[in-house]
Amino acid sequence: MSSEKKSHGLAHLQDQPEAEEKVLVVDFDNLAVIDAVVSNVSEWGCRLVSDDVKELYRSVGIRLLGANKMVKAQITSVKDTDAAVVFVKNEKTVSEKRREKRNNVSLPVKIADLEGLTEIVGTIIDAGNNGCQIKAEGLTALPEEVVLTMKKFKRPVVAEFAWRNDTSAGMRLLWNRTLEENEEDDDEEDFEVGHSAAAGA
Repeated sequence: MSSEKKSHGLAHLQDQPEAEEKVLVVDFDNLAVIDAVVSNVSEWGCRLVSDDVKELYRSVGIRLLGANKMVKAQITSVKDTDAAVVFVKNEKTVSEKRREKRNNVSLPVKIADLEGLTEIVGTIIDAGNNGCQIKAEGLTALPEEVVLTMKKFKRPVVAEFAWRNDTSAGMRLLWNRTLEENEEDDDEEDFEVGHSAAAGA
């Protein structure tokens, strides 16, 4: 347990719900840098509060004032001025995510809950094998897992939110939830590289 508690640089705030401290947060994907207040620190994550929190996307570094190292973390959700954060304990997860090729696209998409009760129309603006970024209004009203429907695919694709705010979101595509094994490779390849022409459409 003690080794776990030392696994991140915010351990001195851990398990103290009222403890908070000013931090600098760097987004590794879009290079945004914001000032924030960290609180609700646990073994696995924390809360960030900032008026600029919507500048953050997924992979971030949290730096305490005066510290010479950052704590690697991932944004799981954003609402108003708050962000929920999980600490990255597996370096491979982040490095693999950074290596994934993404293509700028412009693809109409319908995002709905698994029951189909709530549906939002949006646009996929970049896409890769395992994920995509979507622009749409009202994304925070949807549950963690959703169904993406695109004209290109014969079947809807189940996805989960990696991060989101009111107008955009990063999605992780759960191919094995909807596609047969023999169709999976073809559809994934198409999703990654097959729509680059659509960016100019």
